[in-house]
Amino acid sequence: MSTKLLAATVSVLVASTLLAPAAGAVAEGPIFNNPTGTTAAKFRLQTHVERAIRNTPRGGTILIATYLMDRRQSADALIAARNRGVNVRVVMDDEIDTVHSRRLQRVLNRDNGRRGQLWGPDDSFAIQCQGACRSGAAKKNMHAKFYAFSRTGGTNNVVMVSSANLNRGGATLGWNDLFTMTGVKSMYAKYRQIHDEMARDRRDSKPYVVHRQGRFESQFFPKQRASRSSDPTYQTLNRVRCHGANGGAGRGGRTAINISMFWWSGERGMYLARKLLQLNRNGCIVSVIYGAPSNQVAALLRKSAWNGGINLYDSRRDRNRDGQADLRVHTKYMLINGKYGGDSSSWQVFTGSQNWVRGSLTGGDEVSLQVTSRPAYVRYMRNWNYVRVHGARKIGR
Repeated sequence: MSTKLLAATVSVLVASTLLAPAAGAVAEGPIFNNPTGTTAAKFRLQTHVERAIRNTPRGGTILIATYLMDRRQSADALIAARNRGVNVRVVMDDEIDTVHSRRLQRVLNRDNGRRGQLWGPDDSFAIQCQGACRSGAAKKNMHAKFYAFSRTGGTNNVVMVSSANLNRGGATLGWNDLFTMTGVKSMYAKYRQIHDEMARDRRDSKPYVVHRQGRFESQFFPKQRASRSSDPTYQTLNRVRCHGANGGAGRGGRTAINISMFWWSGERGMYLARKLLQLNRNGCIVSVIYGAPSNQVAALLRKSAWNGGINLYDSRRDRNRDGQADLRVHTKYMLINGKYGGDSSSWQVFTGSQNWVRGSLTGGDEVSLQVTSRPAYVRYMRNWNYVRVHGARKIGR
């Protein structure tokens, strides 16, 4: 081989090495499961989290908040991380009682209490909040689902916000989403602060927190004395203008609102539904897929759909014909495209763990994520349309 050819070959190899992604590299953006697909498609969100756990190096920190936990692979990955010197800190709801949640607590808490702290020399723990962690509300839940990593796959400060827990049901019984943020230093620090507060399991005087970094905004709940006017979701809908969209946004100059919502009921569910119907009458294009609405909310939305108002789809399916829905959307996202606030070409994604019920607003631990991003919006809309076609039936005309 000539000297020039050898040099060129070496240059190509070096360049390829430099450009190749790190092993286990984590990509920013949303992913979605398919509960009607292959095993890999069903468990895509859980395996995404587990891959990040496996690629967290010694000395790193993993923060887990999950409402449910029954997955052996997740427990195995967390225990293996702790055994190789990763600080593994897990907060769960007190209703969890599974073989693998108990095993996780038994291993991670084995050395705890020696220094009068929550964790022992390994800086790891797994705890269950007694009710809501940060509000002191005994009858509410730790319902947040987030997974944060100081470093994984060669990337620092990774935060994942999801509608799905580390459980089988989150893969096989519902359509779910997960959004990954990478390299978000101040956002990771805020999630770590909130997780530390949750782990202390005592009332916080100001549990509602908003944190912004770039195109991301996270909101941590509960907002204990919130009313309709101070409900962040209602405030978001108040910023929508139905006409005047431009710059490629909206549809024919009109703002489009697409919703995929699991649990939707009570006083809060009704005033949010009424607000959407008002926006529809004002000219917005409102389209909804629901999973577990109350009879009252469903009746209100169905009436509009049958009268030519909103576009409505029911995702509930009874696959084993026992009279109970065993598949539906479990996502809690809203997409706004058009005129929003002062922006006439806005592309907004709102997602997270919060259902449209009062307890999710004022009582339990929840996290919501707002992403201002056209690419993220496009990927969410692709998912919304896929579920509409393959996982829901149209209501109305």
